[in-house]
Amino acid sequence: MKRLIVASISGLLGLVAYAAPVLSPQGIIVNPVPTDLDVQTWVDRDPSGFGNSTYFFGDKIKIYVRVNQNAFVYLFNINATGQIDLILPNAFNPNNYLRAGETRVFPENGARYEFTISGPAGVDQVLAVASRQPLSLSQIADIRSGQMRVQGASNLARALSIVVTPLPDRDWVSDAVRYNVQPRFASNPQPPVVVVPRPPIFFITPFPGYGVVWEDREETEYSIAYRGGDVEQIFSYYHRDLLSRGWVKVSFKSHGNKNRPSYRAQYRRGNDHLEVRVAPRGGEMIVSLEWGR
Repeated sequence: MKRLIVASISGLLGLVAYAAPVLSPQGIIVNPVPTDLDVQTWVDRDPSGFGNSTYFFGDKIKIYVRVNQNAFVYLFNINATGQIDLILPNAFNPNNYLRAGETRVFPENGARYEFTISGPAGVDQVLAVASRQPLSLSQIADIRSGQMRVQGASNLARALSIVVTPLPDRDWVSDAVRYNVQPRFASNPQPPVVVVPRPPIFFITPFPGYGVVWEDREETEYSIAYRGGDVEQIFSYYHRDLLSRGWVKVSFKSHGNKNRPSYRAQYRRGNDHLEVRVAPRGGEMIVSLEWGR
């Protein structure tokens, strides 16, 4: 790794401050600065990206990615033990530049490779990083051979944070999706368990870069309090996330005065409806999402 040398030279116009990436508890890097660049990744059994799909040993899997603006995209698969596979770019397809609105699938139709689930059992995740500028992966992976030079989700996140930190704050963004991996035949078969998917509102992550005071998750409601913040900026974050998941806004109301407004909006997706409220309360900014049918 190259050594970073910081020198003080008279006559410099000033120092440039960069936003340090945030490392989530799952070992995913998050840009703390809101950006209009967006990347989405999902797997073929979970087109909505809810993270509730299951694959069994021996199954084939397809991984999708989409960007809303021209960007270079990097895809990594991280299994339950922290083993990392580089999906994009790879030796068969080094082209990782996507146009605005473009969706790609891996493996592509007619590709000379395929992805087969081999275990171990647990929760795997796909990490997507999109950047307006190409990133150097030389310290992370050998693209030609596909060999990773780091292993473990936290180690990958730290290595990527070094790579993206010099970029302009709004020039990169990340996304991740999880999927379950299980053996096809258990040694001690158990009665099948019926899992009812949680309402999709629970898969909206907190606004990166905003301090969270508390969160409250119920069966059909989700509330979160931020340490201050801008109503319009916070509402726009949740609005964009919902639109990307297929929700349609059907109504919107603004209350209060221009200095302390509060927003309320209704969304629909099929037979489901969702109410989103963003309002200041004391020194906090409260976001509430209520889901129903």
